[in-house]
Amino acid sequence: MSRVLPPGAGVALGALLALLPAVASAQAVPGKPDAGGMPAPTAALERGRTVYVLNTCHFCHGVDLTKATMGAAVLLHSPLVGADENGNVIGAVVRAGIPNLQTSMPSYPDLTGQEVEDLAAYIHYLRQRGRHRELTSRPVTAGDAAAGGTYFAANCATCHSVSGDLKGLASKYDDTTVRTQVLGPPPPAAADRDAAAAAGRLRHLTLLERYSDDDVRNLVAYLRKTTR
Repeated sequence: MSRVLPPGAGVALGALLALLPAVASAQAVPGKPDAGGMPAPTAALERGRTVYVLNTCHFCHGVDLTKATMGAAVLLHSPLVGADENGNVIGAVVRAGIPNLQTSMPSYPDLTGQEVEDLAAYIHYLRQRGRHRELTSRPVTAGDAAAGGTYFAANCATCHSVSGDLKGLASKYDDTTVRTQVLGPPPPAAADRDAAAAAGRLRHLTLLERYSDDDVRNLVAYLRKTTR
């Protein structure tokens, strides 16, 4: 992919060119970090990482979305990114840029539809990994079972039942393991490569991006109360 960086991108041409071999060879050396972070686990996500790195997104937003310099948004917790589906929100922002004195985010109007879709998928992948890390790194504290029941009814009950597939969950596991069951494994996981499990897994990953800490605590409290 070849393009002229818009003004304000904040990186010298020489530094950008130095990144190209690392990005191009990322899949040849699985698991080896480079200037753009860790290689992605699939070819499609690696395409998205290439767009992310070559357009210097990682300089302001970080290779794992936790860095936020020059007034940039912390994409790991951005509600705007959480509302995105297949690049419909991310694409609009990236193409238009944010031309104000605080962020000076450049615009990338020449990104193709496929590049936007790949970029969005990679950002969502990083968010899912990051949120899973955050949500599983803290001790489980008391939640509101009633609020958890409301959340479960709105987001989980279509596929799960406390008297069906989840029956006995709280009798088998402690609170930390119940939380792990709620969150599922971080991507990539075996289910991500199984077409039969893909739809349900996608739903869980979308919820993973959008959970608040209270949502998770409340869900654990509800399941502890109702699945013994």
